[in-house]
Amino acid sequence: MDPEVREGLARSWKGLMTVGVLAIFVGCVAILVPAVAAVGTAIFIGWILVVAGAFLVVAAFSAHSIGTVVLRLLWAALTVVVGVWLIVEPHNGTLTLTLVLGIYFLFMGLTRIAVAFVGRGQPNAGLVGLSGVAGLLIGILVLAKFPSSADWAIGLLVGIDLIFAGWTLTSVALVGKDLARGASRS
Repeated sequence: MDPEVREGLARSWKGLMTVGVLAIFVGCVAILVPAVAAVGTAIFIGWILVVAGAFLVVAAFSAHSIGTVVLRLLWAALTVVVGVWLIVEPHNGTLTLTLVLGIYFLFMGLTRIAVAFVGRGQPNAGLVGLSGVAGLLIGILVLAKFPSSADWAIGLLVGIDLIFAGWTLTSVALVGKDLARGASRS
C-alpha cells in the first residue's frame, strides 16, 4: 500500500468510523421510514439540480456560437426548473423518481442478463446474470406496485445503499485503526 495512503488512513480512521456508523444509522432509519427518506432524497436531488443548473448557465457562455449558447441555456433552465420542482413538490417528485427508477432497474436487469448470456463461460458471467435477475425483479416489483411503490422504493433503496456505504467505511476505518496501532508500536 502507498505510504501516503497508509498514513492518511492511520490519521483519519476515527472520522471514517464516525461517518460509517452514521451512514449505517441513517440507512436503518431510511428503511424504517422509507416515505420520509424518499421525500428527503427528492429534495436533495432537487438542490443538486439547481446547483448544477447554475454551473450550466456559466458554462453556456463558453460556447462559440449563439445557437449553442441558447441550447445550453435552455438545458440549464430545464435543469433548474426540474430541481426547483423537486424541492417545492417533493412528493410528486418521488412519484416521477420512482417511475424512472423502476424503468431503470427493469432495463438494467435485462441488459445484464443479456450480457451474462453473451459472456457465458467467462469469469463472473454468472454473477452478472444474477445481478441482472435481481435488478429485473426489483424493476418489476417497483413498477407493478406503482404509484404506491413511491412510498417505499426510493427510501428502501437509499437505506440499503447507505448501510453498504457505512459498512465499507467502517471496514476501511478498521484497517486505518490497525495501521495507526502498528505505527504507534514502531
